[in-house]
Amino acid sequence: MTRISLILGKQWKDTTETVIIGGGCVGVSLAYHLAKGGMKDVVLLEKSELTAGSTWHAAGLTTYYHPGINLKKVHYDSIKLYESLEAETGQAVGFHQPGSVRIASTPVRVDEMKYQMTRTHWHVTPQFLIGPEKIQELFPLINMDKVLAGLYTPGDGHIDPYSLTMALAAGARMYGAQIYTRAPVTALSPTADGKWDVQTPHGTVRANRIVNATGFWAREVGKMIGFEHPTIPVHHQYVVTATVPEVKALKKELAVIRDLESSYYLRQERDGLLFGPYEREDKMVLQDSWVRDGVPPGFGKELFESDLDRIMEHVEMAMEMVPVLKKADILNTVSGPITYTPDLLPMVGPHRGVRNYWTAIGFGYGIIHVGGIGKFLSDWIRNGEPPYDLIECDPNRYGKWTDVPFMCAKARESYGFNNEVGYPKEERFAGRPTSRTSGVYELLKDKASMGFHAGWEQPHWFYKPGDITGYKPSFRRINWFNPVGRECKLVMEKVGVIDLTPFGKFIVKGKDSHRLLDRLFANTMPKVEHNYSKCLLFCCCRCEYCKVYPQDFDHFNSHHYASVAQIVIFSGHINQLQNSRMVIQERDRVIKELEEKVAFLEAEVRTVF
Repeated sequence: MTRISLILGKQWKDTTETVIIGGGCVGVSLAYHLAKGGMKDVVLLEKSELTAGSTWHAAGLTTYYHPGINLKKVHYDSIKLYESLEAETGQAVGFHQPGSVRIASTPVRVDEMKYQMTRTHWHVTPQFLIGPEKIQELFPLINMDKVLAGLYTPGDGHIDPYSLTMALAAGARMYGAQIYTRAPVTALSPTADGKWDVQTPHGTVRANRIVNATGFWAREVGKMIGFEHPTIPVHHQYVVTATVPEVKALKKELAVIRDLESSYYLRQERDGLLFGPYEREDKMVLQDSWVRDGVPPGFGKELFESDLDRIMEHVEMAMEMVPVLKKADILNTVSGPITYTPDLLPMVGPHRGVRNYWTAIGFGYGIIHVGGIGKFLSDWIRNGEPPYDLIECDPNRYGKWTDVPFMCAKARESYGFNNEVGYPKEERFAGRPTSRTSGVYELLKDKASMGFHAGWEQPHWFYKPGDITGYKPSFRRINWFNPVGRECKLVMEKVGVIDLTPFGKFIVKGKDSHRLLDRLFANTMPKVEHNYSKCLLFCCCRCEYCKVYPQDFDHFNSHHYASVAQIVIFSGHINQLQNSRMVIQERDRVIKELEEKVAFLEAEVRTVF
């Protein structure tokens, strides 16, 4: 037996299909799913021991609920896995499913829950809007004075993160994956054929692909290949009480509650209670020194110093809602790092810029994502395409514009907004504008309600005298309803100008470019003899026969053309035209008329809006 084998307790592998870097719950879940799915040649490398990092100290909450649509599927897959994992692997996971209730104590929270009820039928999981009597039945220790309603999700609960990870590791090994602990990755080197040499103190592994699943070490691993992943550790605290007599006397486990207005979660922990708040953005703490200086060597199963004063506002509100907390003794206060991205969503999938580099990082709610993300990524890697749409977690949604000040500002905002009211068409303003502003931004920023798209500022609607301006979110008819109607009427009956700065621009060249675009686009491309037209396309293009913009596309990267070339002319009349000789003549007449109007608009753009 070699020295390496003696150190690691197993034979070292020199080649493999997939190397997963990171032995937290996310990385181990991916190893389990890949091996179970039939990929036997899977290696997981952990720098110290499994669960080190954020996994071991997590509160372990699980819920079918998500305010969006796509991530509900991730939550569903996770919970269904956890229900069967113990029987499959023989490893206890400590899974409790008493259900959960999101508490509404204001009328707008009731509106929010009604809105979410309209979205729940996209998925098979049950969800109910319940009244105070049902809430008290599920959580009899609650003070009902302020409770108006609740959003109840049966099957929610909590799981022991350490036991979950060990069960997934047992399953991964059972299906053939190799897990090496005490095997830190020291360097990553791409090969000419798209593979990777993964270097460790024990030797080098050549892999067809690598997956970064390193939690708050994600930036360090990314830097090995030139990436600055926008992830930052955040301090999160929760409090565990000693035995509470009223809890011990209960006949069944309390449902998990989330007091949205007071921004905390609370669940039963044995015969006591576990309570975790999310502070406001001005009070929460970022571990930004780790972004600047890196994670301290050897940090793994350590915690931060607790700070009860920082969360005392939430403690007092929790005591009012659950009065037995007033007499409860604190057994333990846990303050540990969890990883945030600017928008709080993880970065999942292949990363552009290098071949065969995948990420599974930035999980602010790792435990509920573990099972579903492991399955999602495994299906994608093995089958060549994702099993469903999860575009909001695309790691490539960020770019060079995502600098450290922006990341810190957004992480603060996202943490502080954990339990904010989730309005439709939500806008968040921290860190804006970024470096991505077009040449017309300064002209339009005070005359329009600006939206944020891929780092760009883009007008959503324009102000006119008498309008109620600004961002005024609501679940009812809001201030932009009539102005947007006015703008729709304008472009249907006259002409309008739209800023398409955030849209991608493609140059399509070659003898078959016309045929390709004719197949790709819903509308018919102009004929060869009519070689100049203006039209509204989701992907603006120029080919041999179609020049969407008169500007030179070679200058698109200059700031001047990034401001001018985004102006696209469109008219409701053109959409109705068909490709006949008579219609072509009518189209050319309309285009000429539009060009005359555009000349006027370019000179008087302020008056248009």
